[in-house]
Amino acid sequence: REGGGGGGGGPPPAPTDVAPPAITEKSSERAMQLARELRKRDARMYGAFWCGHCYDQKQTLGKEAMAQIPYVECDKDGRNSQRALCKEKKVPGYPTWEIDGELYPGEQSLEELENIVSGKGDKS
Repeated sequence: REGGGGGGGGPPPAPTDVAPPAITEKSSERAMQLARELRKRDARMYGAFWCGHCYDQKQTLGKEAMAQIPYVECDKDGRNSQRALCKEKKVPGYPTWEIDGELYPGEQSLEELENIVSGKGDKS
């Protein structure tokens, strides 16, 4: 019989293809309207599966609204990682919103996102 179970000692490899936690909040009508406006502006949210603020941001918008908005996973070990895109876009931290080609770092309230899409928001 040849060799055994392969590989020597050492720690197991870090998990890859890790999905972010599930969004449990239901979207309000306000969040759904905002999601429609964000889609018109080619908006996307950059984040990482382990990022608490990203999860809070998703919960603020809720499950149905976030289903309408592209989420870009930036951690190399995250599910559907697009790390190269995050580097290319120079995403400064998580979460970061890209709306109309502009980056807006940090968790945003519904009001802040509404101000951005209506043209009243501050550019970082």
